[in-house]
Amino acid sequence: MIARDLMNSEFPYYVTADVDAAYVARLLSRCQAGAIQVVDEHLSPIGIVTRSNFEDGAGETVSTYRSNGRSLRDVMTPHPVSVDETAALAEILRLLEAHKLKRIPVVNGERLVGLLLRKQVMDAVRQSADAPPLEHADDATAQSSGEFSAAHFRTLVAAHEQALESEAVQRRQNAQQLREQRIKELAARRLTDAVWRQMLASARNAATAGLREFMLLRFPSQLCSDGGRAINAPDPHWPETLRGEPADIFRRWRDELQPQGFQIAAQIIDFPDGLPGDAALFLMWGGGDN
Repeated sequence: MIARDLMNSEFPYYVTADVDAAYVARLLSRCQAGAIQVVDEHLSPIGIVTRSNFEDGAGETVSTYRSNGRSLRDVMTPHPVSVDETAALAEILRLLEAHKLKRIPVVNGERLVGLLLRKQVMDAVRQSADAPPLEHADDATAQSSGEFSAAHFRTLVAAHEQALESEAVQRRQNAQQLREQRIKELAARRLTDAVWRQMLASARNAATAGLREFMLLRFPSQLCSDGGRAINAPDPHWPETLRGEPADIFRRWRDELQPQGFQIAAQIIDFPDGLPGDAALFLMWGGGDN
C-alpha cells in the first residue's frame, strides 16, 4: 500500500502565497482536513497553514482572524515535509513520527497531488496488522498435511520475501516513470521573472544568514543533454548541456549577475546506485573557483 492509495480522494484545499491571510483563515474553518496548503505557480508546496497558525494572544478563533497587515507568508509554516505518492506505508509512518505531524502533503515529483492525514495512515497500519485467523483443525490433520512443518514455514517466508521484492520493483518502476515525467515537464518549463526574483530574494536571505552560496535549483541530471556527465567530470563546457529552466537560469546569471561579480557552479549532488542522480545550480558570492 502506497501514499496514492491512502490519500484523500478529493483534492485538498490549496492557495498561493499572495492570498489574503484572513480569507485563508475563513477557508480553514470549513476545511475538514484541518490544513490549507500553500503552493507556488507550479503547484509545488511551499508552506502549510493549520488552525494553530492563526492563534494569537487575544484568543481569536480562526473564523474571526484579522491579518492586520500580515501576509500569508508571515503566517504559514514554510518548507513543509512532503511524501511522494509512491512512498510505502512504512516510510509514511516514519516521516509522521519523526516530524510529529498530523498530516503530510503528497507530491508527484514536485507537484502537489493530495494530503494524507495521520488517522488514515494509522488505520492502514492497523488493517495491515490484522492477519486472518488460522482455520481450526486437529493437530494430527495439520501435521500430516505439513502445515506446521519447518519446510512449510520456510515456504511462507519465501512467499513474503517475494511479495516484498515485487512491491519494491513496482515502487522503483513507478519512481522511474515519475522521474521521466518530471524531466519532460522541466525540459518544457521556462524560467519566469517571478520565479527568478524569488530565487534572488532567497539568495539574499542566505547571505543575510552568513552563507556564501545558495542552491538556485535542483533537477534530474538526465535533464542535461549528456545525462550530467559534463557536470560530473567537470567539463568547462557543462553549461552547453543544460536544457529547460536550468538553461534559462544560467543565461540570466550570465547576463545579469556575472557582471556584478557573482559566480555559478553546477554539481551532481547524489549518486543512486552509483550513477549520477540529481544535479544542482549554485549561486556563489564568497570567492573560490568556478
